[in-house]
Amino acid sequence: SSFDLYKILRRGNPSPYAAYFRWNVPSDYGTSQRKDIPSKSSLVICSSSPERFMSVTRQQPHPEIALSLQCEAKPIKGTCARVVPEDGICRTDAEAREDERRARSLELSLKNRAENLMIVDLLRNDMSRVCKTGTVHVAKLMDIESFATVHQMVSTIRGTLSNTCTSIDLLRASFPGGSMTGAPKIRTMELLEELEQNVDRGPYSGSLGYLSVNGCMDMNIIIRSAVMTLSENEDAWKVSIGAGGAITALSEVEDEYDEMKLKARAVVGAVQEWATLSDQTKDEIGLHVETVRNSTTVGQS
Repeated sequence: SSFDLYKILRRGNPSPYAAYFRWNVPSDYGTSQRKDIPSKSSLVICSSSPERFMSVTRQQPHPEIALSLQCEAKPIKGTCARVVPEDGICRTDAEAREDERRARSLELSLKNRAENLMIVDLLRNDMSRVCKTGTVHVAKLMDIESFATVHQMVSTIRGTLSNTCTSIDLLRASFPGGSMTGAPKIRTMELLEELEQNVDRGPYSGSLGYLSVNGCMDMNIIIRSAVMTLSENEDAWKVSIGAGGAITALSEVEDEYDEMKLKARAVVGAVQEWATLSDQTKDEIGLHVETVRNSTTVGQS
């Protein structure tokens, strides 16, 4: 079933904002294992996203202080591969040193820092439209967070939602995520539409999460994800994997292409492993990788 793919992805590439979304997928319980029966309206998203788009939490640090809704965004800009242990379990001292060197190299990368700062400024502007004046601030700037397969440069922006605004207002003010568009947002989206020749991205680079009746929410950015729809022969799944990167004035073609492949690698590996567990062959599953590049502009100083 599609949930088997999610479990494989979750095991091989655990991420803090992972999600499984299943829409209109009947199941056949006639065998020892549950089998999905996809239809034309079926959609499944198996996400191992490391990126939080926006969250809202209720906070009241003291009974005499009024309850407030705190917003948080954690955009990612900057990715490099981690060292894979030769024995598959633990890194040697030499491997650990190389892994640390890669993390520090990412931290000092001028190109990645320029990208990250641009998106931080963009999200500060988006959040300030619905947050109380003076509350939007950068809690962490260009922090390096390490995941199972990659190091990533992550910033954290926080603010207090205005008394007249809700989580929905925050989504309206900030969607789509700045890390997926670049800045200035409207113009870069127009450029992306031209460069991608009006090809629909589907769920990729959108957002998946929950909204609660108490005003809270937590939404990810749909990256490092497999999107499953009905294949052309109408009796199997088609799996699409979106991957891309930010193009700036400091970009190098080969580096950008390698980074794009790195981002897709864990998900592609999970789908290939899932295919071996299925009665279908990889061709019947319809595995293909859709590459989408995000276009952004940065001025050189």
